[in-house]
Amino acid sequence: MLQQLFNCQALRKLSIPDNDLSSLPTTIASLVNLRELDISKNGIQDFPENIKCCKCLTIIEASVNPVSKLPDGFTQLLNLTQLYLNDAFLEFLPANFGR
Repeated sequence: MLQQLFNCQALRKLSIPDNDLSSLPTTIASLVNLRELDISKNGIQDFPENIKCCKCLTIIEASVNPVSKLPDGFTQLLNLTQLYLNDAFLEFLPANFGR
């Protein structure tokens, strides 16, 4: 069922906290109109590189996930204004992050 959500190209907000997810599918790239993503309280260790295709993203809530690094694709999310990574294990940020 979760895979079907990633086929909803008009989707603007996706909230799937506390669902025992271990990863985000690469099909997240098809959500080109997505503005808000809440994946908090899962087991997600990393983001797919093609998250950069979600250029409308303004908010990502990914707290309480064992995320250790953000992919370089995050530097292309120019509309991103809020990024929540509380209780994550972040060790690496892309070189151009925040520029």
